[in-house]
Amino acid sequence: MAMIESAETALLDRGGPVGAEISLSDFAYTQILDLLLSGRLTSGAVLQERRLAEMLSISRTPVREALGRLESESLVTRRHGRMLVVTDVSVESYVNLLDMRRVLEMECAARATGRLDPEEARGIEADIAELTKVVDITPAHHWAVDDLVHGAIAEAAGNPLIANAIRDLRRRTHIFNTSRIPHRLLVGASEHLDLLHAVMGNDPEHSRQLMGQHLNNVRDAIIDFILGRRRS
Repeated sequence: MAMIESAETALLDRGGPVGAEISLSDFAYTQILDLLLSGRLTSGAVLQERRLAEMLSISRTPVREALGRLESESLVTRRHGRMLVVTDVSVESYVNLLDMRRVLEMECAARATGRLDPEEARGIEADIAELTKVVDITPAHHWAVDDLVHGAIAEAAGNPLIANAIRDLRRRTHIFNTSRIPHRLLVGASEHLDLLHAVMGNDPEHSRQLMGQHLNNVRDAIIDFILGRRRS
């Protein structure tokens, strides 16, 4: 079993004091998330702030903040209204999430075809182009642009209930950003551009197919990541 990185070591390795490049809350979030994804904290395991804080050599406040983020992403849940336990983070659960996204977003891509505002689309294209020029892209920057693409298509489809469902599903797969699957950055940007061009066209079936392939690629990258972590 891999050792848990201490907060002091993590911050020193990043070249600065607390708050320089990573907050203690971010550190706690990353470390606990790694325990979940690697399977070292299994489904149903009880999460105690005190024990996690001792394990990470930090105070309970950043651990509490990290657990709040994980709860908002449905990776941990409350039992009997108080006790936090690990939600099922199996490969199957993520495949199911991506499958639901695929069903909804493929339909949205088809419905949005010919309805996406051209000026909005050009602005998103510019944001994608700018993203690919940045040397050190942060996961937050990448996710913001990713949100623009998928959000614009979902909104253009015209059903706010479906758009809200897609936002919720995306939030639950937010952990798989470019810090975990970095090889998807440039490929994903290219796929996003193709998607935008298709939705700006007049062939709904082409838009549907491109969205399906894009999400298939995301799914495969997530599965490879989880399986790789559990083999290590």
